[in-house]
Amino acid sequence: MIFKDNSQIVTRPSIILLGFIALLSQVVLLREFLTLFNGNELVIGIILANWMLLTGLGAFLGRFLKKGSKLFKWRLVLLGLLSILPLLSVIALHFFWQVFFSVGIMPGVFPVFYYSFIILSPFCIVAGILFTLLSKEKSLVNKSNKIGDVYAWESVGSVIGGLILNLFLIWFLSTCQILFLVFLFVVLFVIISGIRSRNLLISGFFTLISIGVIFCFWGFDIDKKMREKSFPGQEVLYTKDSPFGIFVTTKQNGQINYYQNNVLISSTGDIISKEESVHIAMIQHESPKKVLVLSGIISDMIHEIMKYPVNSIDYVEFNPEIINIAKENLKADSVESLSFIHKDAVRFLKSEDKKYDVVLINIPEPSTIQLNRYYTKEFFRTLKHNLNKDAIVSLSLPSSANYMSDEIKRFLSIIYLTLESEYKNVVIFPLNKDFLIASNNHITTAVAQKIENRNIQTDYVNSFYIDDELLKIRSDELVNQLDENVPLNTDFNPVFYQSQIKMWLDHFKISYWIPAVIILIFSGFFFFKANNIYKGVFAAGFAGTSIEIVLLLVFQVMFGYVYMVVGFFIMIFMGGLALGAYHISKRFNTFNKGLFRKLQYMIIIFSLLLPFIFLLLKTLSLPDVLLFIVFTILLLTISFVTGGIFSVASKLGVGNYSEMASKTYGLDLLGAATGALIFTIYLIPMLGFGGSMLVVGLFNLLVSLK
Repeated sequence: MIFKDNSQIVTRPSIILLGFIALLSQVVLLREFLTLFNGNELVIGIILANWMLLTGLGAFLGRFLKKGSKLFKWRLVLLGLLSILPLLSVIALHFFWQVFFSVGIMPGVFPVFYYSFIILSPFCIVAGILFTLLSKEKSLVNKSNKIGDVYAWESVGSVIGGLILNLFLIWFLSTCQILFLVFLFVVLFVIISGIRSRNLLISGFFTLISIGVIFCFWGFDIDKKMREKSFPGQEVLYTKDSPFGIFVTTKQNGQINYYQNNVLISSTGDIISKEESVHIAMIQHESPKKVLVLSGIISDMIHEIMKYPVNSIDYVEFNPEIINIAKENLKADSVESLSFIHKDAVRFLKSEDKKYDVVLINIPEPSTIQLNRYYTKEFFRTLKHNLNKDAIVSLSLPSSANYMSDEIKRFLSIIYLTLESEYKNVVIFPLNKDFLIASNNHITTAVAQKIENRNIQTDYVNSFYIDDELLKIRSDELVNQLDENVPLNTDFNPVFYQSQIKMWLDHFKISYWIPAVIILIFSGFFFFKANNIYKGVFAAGFAGTSIEIVLLLVFQVMFGYVYMVVGFFIMIFMGGLALGAYHISKRFNTFNKGLFRKLQYMIIIFSLLLPFIFLLLKTLSLPDVLLFIVFTILLLTISFVTGGIFSVASKLGVGNYSEMASKTYGLDLLGAATGALIFTIYLIPMLGFGGSMLVVGLFNLLVSLK
């Protein structure tokens, strides 16, 4: 039978390729979306939710493909489409941007949703259809349910894709170069498979497509043309893709602009920002000798610091590309007293005993939970151990202007009180930005007078532009408006990040709860229609994604951010899914609801124990290697159980192979999508890490009782 012969040729490699393409494309496309949407966790959650929902929709549509010899041909066609769709999607993302949005406009929640929905639809729907088709095809060939095996091997493909991307591709190649190599690899597989199975028409078609793509790729610098679409009226001088972001340098009317992920981080000639970020803090110390700078070097602030009698400047920057730009374009390495330290700021402070007189924090406001780590009580306490007596700490936030909305007031109150919990004096300087200066010594608002007395040469921060008396009045007015009842921002309760998200939504006049209501109504519709087994799959998907997120975040809090470690943990999670799905399907001969419920109980117990494990780890202060091992085991455990639940549910499903595959895969993805959005945007900011885990455990408990 032709169907059987053809299917035996490349079934497992096709499944692995599906996971390989999906993981690579998801990471690369998400990075590109964030360059245009200036992403916070809500934007990331919306895009990932769309990805999972559309893939689930594709899995549902895949059930309508009829069995027979044409399944193999469909497999080749769909794999061929998957090879080219990521490249077409990223090009469409940039070239249609100006059709949907005006230059300089920050898109809100709903534009993020519908634009990402449109761009991601072709790839995700095809990927979902292909999963159902492969599950059906493999099960028919083996005359038994092999949906769990397909899920396991797809996860193996994701692990392989993650390894290749994180260890090689993302370090050396640009977005289009990565997707071009993926296209060549996959389309070559399709062409060879078509020839071997005598589907010459399919092979010929994709051969012609390949020739066209190769011609376009070598004839045009697609990456540069994409970047230019984001900067109309500017000459793009330099572009660089790296694991830490996408960097673009442009020139406009003689001014050089530096962008990271399409966000302007500095421009030549921005004297106000450069001087305020340095002199407001530096002038407070009578004789600053040792200065610590956390990020912000591209503003050329180092030369402003050198106007004081400093002996050493330590510049800590996690992103090596920013250091390279500073050395090449700003000649920062010509300053003998300057030392570059490529390290996460949290890890640096925990491992360094050096004491500083002034610390200038130029880290962006906490639009993500990762950035929130630099604004917590724990961070300020750690920083205190690296300060000399009477040292000065400076950080800045977007200006609150003359009128503060309730959310801006809460935002400023949280960081003010959090700083005040660790330092005796905190003063707000409402200038181009709101500068918060903290110290155990006296802080004065008479900065212009002190600048003049010490004969510091400045263009802006002086008595010609700053009125010290007016500055003090405005500072006092701001402090008097603050809310003293707000909670402090901590590592395990990131309320400052929540306030940042609320401010972002308030900009578009959207209630903080609108995204939650929409996702809960949508996912709730399918959840309540499902039987108890599929409800369990939804709950496991929700728990698996939520626990993966919280483990990554807690690890960053305790260990500090290391790009390679995060990538490794994601691969560990995918590997655990594969092991769980494969082991459970091979370990047990019979599958029943009792086994399914036992796996549910394991998730419940794991979720409820995690808060206590976090407290224990925080108390013990384990060595880095041991901490890494503990989190690896925790990730493997939850992913193994989640994969096992999928495998058992696929055996207990009702209907033909296509129906079982589409329902199991679709509900798993829907649960994961709900977890990605609800957990990061609502549960963690409101309840902290521990409380969020209790909600996850209780939800799975309620589902298991049905």
